[in-house]
Amino acid sequence: MEEEIKKRKQYYLSNRDLLIIAVLSGIGGVISTYVGYLGNLLNRVCGVPFGAGQFVSGLHVFWIILAAGLIRRPGAAAAAGLLKGVIELFTGSTHGVAIVLISLMQGIIVDIVLLLTRRYNLVSYMLAGGVAAASNVFVFQLLYFSGAPVTYICFIGLLAFISGVLLAGSFGHSVLEIVLQARPYRMGVNSRAKTAATADANGKQKIFMSRLRLVVTGLLLAAFSAGAVYYYAAVFEPPWVGPKCRVEGAVEKPLSFRLFDFEQYETTITAELKGEVTSVPPQNYTGVPLRVILRDTRPLDGANTLVVTATDGYTVEFELQKVLADEQMLLIREENMLRLIAANYPGGHWVKMVNKLVVK
Repeated sequence: MEEEIKKRKQYYLSNRDLLIIAVLSGIGGVISTYVGYLGNLLNRVCGVPFGAGQFVSGLHVFWIILAAGLIRRPGAAAAAGLLKGVIELFTGSTHGVAIVLISLMQGIIVDIVLLLTRRYNLVSYMLAGGVAAASNVFVFQLLYFSGAPVTYICFIGLLAFISGVLLAGSFGHSVLEIVLQARPYRMGVNSRAKTAATADANGKQKIFMSRLRLVVTGLLLAAFSAGAVYYYAAVFEPPWVGPKCRVEGAVEKPLSFRLFDFEQYETTITAELKGEVTSVPPQNYTGVPLRVILRDTRPLDGANTLVVTATDGYTVEFELQKVLADEQMLLIREENMLRLIAANYPGGHWVKMVNKLVVK
């Protein structure tokens, strides 16, 4: 009877386990918005509309690996993934409710891999992190089929796998070792003696490597935290206020606005996105004509260029006079961002996360 009770307890999460899940999922859910920002910057640097951001996709799974490694019970990773996805949704994820499913799937995969390997070591964490990070690529394709070539999808899936191996599995393992070594209540007298004996046997090299790992991990966490602080201080806007955009440059009346300020001018058009990587069949889009917004700012004589800028630094230039006469160019709200629909232009001109319009 006692053995049966012990076996049952192995599959239940204690209050301490739930607290660990809540803390890690909370931090991970908030930080994942910043990770998405990093991914968009990478897309901009690489000159592609999506995919390059998979280099940092392992950072989404990192928190799930931490929860799994600290709790070491089936279901811990899935619970952490589910809660992380919910928090990410309510802190402004541009993926909407889909992020809950994606994060839950990542947690389930981590649980399955660790259950199959029956090990909580570097190899298991790297495999779990890689497969879980890669899963987001294919879940996105199932939810929002982009029309991208299969070879390209497989390629960015491989990037996500490598990111998961390094940033979730390997980095997560290093952090777990540091955290577990800093918890003396988990070590009895015999454990301390064993640790001391091992240290003496391996000598100074092991001590040096341990300290080096601590320094490297600390520097990575410090750099990542500094970037997150900058993002939330200078870039991020709470989702409940709605996305904001600014018109500046060669205009009489610089304007900072939200789309509902022009809701009386809303119209619906039918447009087809034709891009080099992504294509979307014709569908209806409802938003505010860009020409209406620009005319309200009164561009100065001699101005001939409009630069549309996204929060990740991506920019596209248009001839101003063509924009002022174009009825097929809209700003729409898509989830928690502004998107430019440019029906008469290639897909690369359909800018997401628009936050600034500069008239030159």
